[in-house]
Amino acid sequence: MLPLELAFFIVMLELTVGSFASLAFLDLRRDTSRGFIVFQGWLYLIFAVLTLLAMNAFATPQLVHGHGLDDSWVRAQGPVVLLFALLMLPWNVLLWRDRPAADAKAGKRAQTPATRVTQARFALGTLTTLVGFGALFVDGMAYRPLADSHLGGAFVVGLFVCGGLALGGVMTAMLLGHWYLNTPTASGKPLEFATTLMLAALAFELVFTLFIGNSTARPTLATQTLAPGTTIVLQGGQYQIVTPTPAPAKSAQPSKNATSTPTPTARITPITTGAMWWLELMMGFLSPLVLGGVALYLTRGRSFQSATGMLYLCLAFIFIGEILGCGLLVTPAV
Repeated sequence: MLPLELAFFIVMLELTVGSFASLAFLDLRRDTSRGFIVFQGWLYLIFAVLTLLAMNAFATPQLVHGHGLDDSWVRAQGPVVLLFALLMLPWNVLLWRDRPAADAKAGKRAQTPATRVTQARFALGTLTTLVGFGALFVDGMAYRPLADSHLGGAFVVGLFVCGGLALGGVMTAMLLGHWYLNTPTASGKPLEFATTLMLAALAFELVFTLFIGNSTARPTLATQTLAPGTTIVLQGGQYQIVTPTPAPAKSAQPSKNATSTPTPTARITPITTGAMWWLELMMGFLSPLVLGGVALYLTRGRSFQSATGMLYLCLAFIFIGEILGCGLLVTPAV
């Protein structure tokens, strides 16, 4: 099992599901411009295709078998993720066909009676969102044995769902902030909603992370030939591997009393998992919570350009935090 590849798939699934969910919420509110909804709908469909490719490349049942995951839930992962991606296509088609919504401005859409096409899109968007959360739930259940020291792994499942809302919410909020550059007189309520959704999900994810427990992943058994005299010592949370190497002889015919003194060669791991956990805490949670709060304050003051800059930083920090968190979850414990 390769931690980086698995972490990439998990983060892509969280990003796609959370992004579409936040977009569907904004669509239900009917106070966001149709152009933004249409553009984001097709963009997130591309995200779904990339998620499917990542799943087939890194997270199939055959590739993750024997690494401590719940195989029954892993087998259910593929059909649910595929169904979620397929449902996004007719939702986008219904959105494109909803011509009355195209003629209504963002501020007046809530007052416009919903057509049958609009109602069908709302229903399908709600179903797609539920299936997306189902995909995160299935993945959380599949990966929960890797850290099931509290409540049978319930915190792992909550971590996946809240991680999706946090990452997808900040993606939608950041792109929505750019949309305000073209429509500076639009209402700031949609951006406030997306930012608040991101902050709430991030706060819950922080709580789940603090109580999740240590990873119980185990490495695949493998053999490795070590040179004679090699020693492996754990000092201060770091593994030190020392292999004595004979010193080269000074002459072709050494004297009988000559001896070779072994020269130790040490290799030390550059960073411990404890340091990575603190890096995840600082960059993935505390920093975006502060920056997100500033962005929400700026949005309420209609400083959309400055708020977008804060959301840019939030997106980068949350993405890094999700990669670190997922990587630590699936990294084998020794």
